[in-house]
Amino acid sequence: MVNLVPLLQGIIERGLIYSLVVIAVYLTSRIIKFDDLTVEGSFGIGGALAAFCLLFHLHPMVALPIIMGAGALSGFATGMLHAKLNINNLISGIVVTTGLFSITLAIAGSNASIIGMATLFDLLPLPASLVTYKFLVVLIALNIIAVSSMRWLLNTEAGFLIQAVGDNPQMLTNLGKNIKAYKVTALVLANTLTALAGGLFVQYVGYFSIWGNVGILVSALAGLILAEILSTALDSSLIIGSIMYQAIIAMTFELQVPQEWNKLITAGLIVALLIIKSPKFLTFGRK
Repeated sequence: MVNLVPLLQGIIERGLIYSLVVIAVYLTSRIIKFDDLTVEGSFGIGGALAAFCLLFHLHPMVALPIIMGAGALSGFATGMLHAKLNINNLISGIVVTTGLFSITLAIAGSNASIIGMATLFDLLPLPASLVTYKFLVVLIALNIIAVSSMRWLLNTEAGFLIQAVGDNPQMLTNLGKNIKAYKVTALVLANTLTALAGGLFVQYVGYFSIWGNVGILVSALAGLILAEILSTALDSSLIIGSIMYQAIIAMTFELQVPQEWNKLITAGLIVALLIIKSPKFLTFGRK
């Protein structure tokens, strides 16, 4: 019989890691209406740098700004390709992600183990009775900070201008603001969060794999669509949506569905959710 407590704990922990990517995708796809494919590259570089820093015995808190800085640079690169060279947003993301694959491989190789090394999750001085929940404590705190910070930012003057990029770009032009500058800013923020998630994931599982970032964008999109069933705002629903997606994936494991079918299941889930959310489906049967 399955022990539900560790199963549920694992689902929530992974959901809390991937929720940072869901927030990032929300910022780009829903706020500035920019389909950013840099996500997989920045998640991978975040994980590679986490492994690299810990293998070279850097303190986890020193590694943290390095990881987030790499994500920021990734988003900046995509933004500049789009803003300065007028490259399509999808192609900009593909180009950066492709380049990051080589950089990631050069930094950490195809795989690296950090099992037994002190990570960010080991820094909290928790009592012995709570050590089992160290991942939950750290991840909940980081998610609260991430959601609160983004909500605060979007309610500032700069935040309203970032929202205008997707909703009313002409207003920015009328105000004499640079639309592309605000797009780049949002991309930097989104990929900073994504790289952080990649670094946390590697420290959580104890190893880095060059293929660990494959499908991250699709998984985040699935979590976002699930979240939007609850709410379309930037709030805790993004975290809940990510956890719901992890629960679905965990269910496939419990049903002993071969792991190679997970991506196909995710793709099918996204199509099903998009159909359910479509106006035609919602009005089906109504006169």
